[in-house]
Amino acid sequence: MATMTADPAIARSGAPSGKTWRERVRALGPQIDAAAAVHEAASELDPAVVRMIDDAGVFAMMAPRETGGAEAHPSDLADVIAELAYWDGSAGWYAHAVMTGGAVAGAYLGDRAIEAVFPGGRYLHAAGQAAPTGKAVREGEGYRISGRYAFGSGSPHAQFLVGGYVLHEDGEPVKNAAGLPVMLIGLAPRDTVTFLGNWDVMGLRGTGSYDFAVNDQVLHADFFHNTSAPVQRRGGALYRMGFMALPCLSHGAFAVGATRRVLDEWKSFAANRRRPDGTTMNETATFQRDIAIAEADARAAKAYLRTTFDKLYDAASAGEVPEDLRLDGRLSASHAFIAAMRIGQTAYASCTTAVLRNGHPLQRAYRDICAGNAHFLTAEQSLIDAGRVIAGVQGAALVF
Repeated sequence: MATMTADPAIARSGAPSGKTWRERVRALGPQIDAAAAVHEAASELDPAVVRMIDDAGVFAMMAPRETGGAEAHPSDLADVIAELAYWDGSAGWYAHAVMTGGAVAGAYLGDRAIEAVFPGGRYLHAAGQAAPTGKAVREGEGYRISGRYAFGSGSPHAQFLVGGYVLHEDGEPVKNAAGLPVMLIGLAPRDTVTFLGNWDVMGLRGTGSYDFAVNDQVLHADFFHNTSAPVQRRGGALYRMGFMALPCLSHGAFAVGATRRVLDEWKSFAANRRRPDGTTMNETATFQRDIAIAEADARAAKAYLRTTFDKLYDAASAGEVPEDLRLDGRLSASHAFIAAMRIGQTAYASCTTAVLRNGHPLQRAYRDICAGNAHFLTAEQSLIDAGRVIAGVQGAALVF
C-alpha cells in the first residue's frame, strides 16, 4: 500500500522525505522508549514525546484532508499505532485516542467547530470520553451541556474535550426511531472543563486518562455529532467504514504492537538466560514450542486485523459495507487482545523473577495490555455481543 508522502500533515512534520509513516515513527522509537520510565510516576507522557509525535504529523493522521489531516489508509494507521505501542504502550494508547478525536471532529462536526479545532489546518487535539454520561438540552442554535466522565485518555494536552451526552427534552431522554436514547458527541473547550485527577493505575500510566467534568455551558450545534443520525460532512471511505471502525482498528493495532514488544523481550531474555547446565533457555524444547505458538498467535491476530480493515476500506470505497465485515471489524479487535493477553501471561511466567522488578519493559508492556483489555470495545461483553450474532440469536446486533 503506497503511503501519502505528499500529504499536508507530513509536509509540516519536517521528517525526511521518502520514508513511510511507520519508518518516521520508528525513528522516534528509542527516544520514546527512553522517556517511558518517567511517566511511571508522573502519570503523563513526557511533553517532549507529545511534541515529537505531533511534529511527525501522527495525531492528524485520521483527520480528513480538508481539515489539514492525512486521512491515511487503515494499514498506515495500524502500522503507526502498533509502532508507538511497541516502544511504549502509553504512547500508542495516547496517540490513538487523540487521532480518533481528530477523525470524529473533522468528519462529522460543523464549520464553526472546524475553525476552532483545526485553525489554519493545524489540529489542536481533541480527546476525552464518549460514554453518554452527560446531559444535553436544545437551546437556541446549540445545546446546554454538562457531565462527568472517567478515563479521558489523551486529555493532558488536548484543547477540546470529547464527551457523550444524552439529549433531553422536557426532562426526559429523547428517543430515536429504534426506541433508544439519542446520544450526541460534543467537543467542549478545555477552559470550560474541570479535571478531577484519579489516574493511579496498574497499566497505561502515561496516558493521563483523568476523570473530568464538563461545566454547564451552551455550545453551538456545530460542535456536536448525533450518533443516532450521523451526517458525514467531510472525508471519504475512511469514515464510511462504520462509526466504531476507527476505534476498533486503533485498539487492535495497539494490542498488536504491545504484543510484539512482549515477544521481542521474551526472546531476548531466553537467549541470555543461563541454565545450570550452561545452556541458554532458548535452547530448550519447551521454550521453542511456546515461542512458536505465541508467534503464530501474534501473526494471526495481526493478519486478521489488517485484512479485515483493508476489506472494510475497499467496501466503503465501493459504497456498501456488508454485515459480515462489520462483525469482523469488532471481532478482529477483540481477538488481538485475546492473543495479547495469552502471550503476555505466558511470557511473564516464563521470565520468572526477572520481570517482577518495576522498570522491566516486558512487565510494562504486559501491564499495558492488561489495562487496554479492560476497555468495553474489546472486553468480554464485546465478545459476547459478537458471539450472539455468530450464534444466530434472534435480535442480536453489533454496534459498528
